Amino acid sequence: MRRKTTSIKVLSLSLALTTILAGCGSNSSSNNNESPSSVQSKKQTEISIFTINYSAETPQADNVIELEMEKRTDTKLDITFQPANSFDDKFKVTLSSGQLPDVMLTKWIWDSAVLKAIEQGAFWDLTPFIKDYPNLASVYADAIENTKVNGKVYGIPRPRPLVGGQGFPMLREDWLKNLNLEIPQTMDELYNVLKAFTEEDPDQNGKKDTMGYIGNVAENWMDKLTFVEDVFHGHNDSFKYVDGKIIWRDLEHAEKDALLWMKKTYDEGILAPDFAIIKNSQMSDFLKQGKVGMLPYAMDASQIGDMLTTLRATTPEAGLVHVPTLESPATGQPFYPKEGGFFGNYLISKKVPEAKLRAILEFFDYGATEEGMELASYGLADQHFSVVEGLKTTTEEHKKSGLGNYNNIWTLVDEHARIQPKNGFPVEYYERDKEVIKTRIELGYYNNMNGVTSETENKYMPEWGKKVQDMKIRVIMGKESIEAWDKFVDTMKNNPDVQKMLEEKLASYQALGRD
Repeated sequence: MRRKTTSIKVLSLSLALTTILAGCGSNSSSNNNESPSSVQSKKQTEISIFTINYSAETPQADNVIELEMEKRTDTKLDITFQPANSFDDKFKVTLSSGQLPDVMLTKWIWDSAVLKAIEQGAFWDLTPFIKDYPNLASVYADAIENTKVNGKVYGIPRPRPLVGGQGFPMLREDWLKNLNLEIPQTMDELYNVLKAFTEEDPDQNGKKDTMGYIGNVAENWMDKLTFVEDVFHGHNDSFKYVDGKIIWRDLEHAEKDALLWMKKTYDEGILAPDFAIIKNSQMSDFLKQGKVGMLPYAMDASQIGDMLTTLRATTPEAGLVHVPTLESPATGQPFYPKEGGFFGNYLISKKVPEAKLRAILEFFDYGATEEGMELASYGLADQHFSVVEGLKTTTEEHKKSGLGNYNNIWTLVDEHARIQPKNGFPVEYYERDKEVIKTRIELGYYNNMNGVTSETENKYMPEWGKKVQDMKIRVIMGKESIEAWDKFVDTMKNNPDVQKMLEEKLASYQALGRD
């Protein structure tokens, strides 16, 4: 849990000025000698931080990276690195105890206990202060906006890339070339590509032994096939604020269109027939074995590199390429499901006086600079990392000693972090995929429904979710007609509890200041 009691201190400057006026003569002020004595004392700011540890090892006390962080920010750090597997429990105990550290990480700022603590005044409202810290305000801008509570900023985001983490079509690039096909831009074009992958011998082995794509589903949602729903609706998440009300997209017409698209691919053998029972962990095997030409996948260089290494062992020319966006039938615009750009927030205890609050913000502001992020993520040049072809690589010692955990405090903001070449991921893919990321950031859409709650949803959604999901799969597989789906939707729409849920979610949405 805690490797040491080293303290963390942020910039604190106290200035004492004593002015001694000595008078010479009683009649003339011009004879007064003013000899000001300025005494400036500089004291490090002590900051206690509760954060997470994802590594097997915890950073040792007074290691060179932490000492350098303290040196650069005139602080003394007291960091509790809580192991990830016990973080949630320890967080709840700490929060309920009232004995809060100066700064504590919450993985979910909309957790009911966190919201209650915010309401009770346990944490600083940072809204008036953020503008005074230009690195935080600019580098974390999207994450700050997307993690507001009641329209206010209560936490410094722990940032992550805005795009690349969602499952979206990734195609066999060599199969596209073999069939003289272009990267699709619409769902109709994607269907045509996947149909060709199924029927036109894309691997040129003279056999009909390939399928267009595979996906998997979960108990309450479509998992890797969710991208189809996202594109047809033009937004992520099951709920959305539209024209003064909250809609449940499963009950909208676009959901029917999404199901018909998937049903068509299933009927024609384009979608792998065992999609309903396949496990998420098994999906990449289908691609590695050359059975499918498309996998809905994140921009994960490590995993993609592993797939390519396997593919190229038998097919040296094999390649994989991401579809940047797909036009949404609902909007007529290119679509990609952007993310919120965060995975947690640092809350600052209201017990901290304002002067120290500003020092803490100054500490995090330096952490949002390129120098700060480099130090926390990679350590010191030549000692902890080297640069090869413009890419930083940390030493084995850095990896094994848990020093990467400082990245959870000063988090690297790099939209290209997920595509850093590794494990067989081609270096040339890095520049190519940077353009994909640029396009997705520019054209993608993020539907922020975080923290929008409903007691009725909590009570009934486990049951409803299973029913809806079961009906979707039965329609796709032809076990229920599309007319049966229409009837099912009408029944759900007229359910008083569903209507109550949507009303409660609207009130919650409005209470968060997003309407």
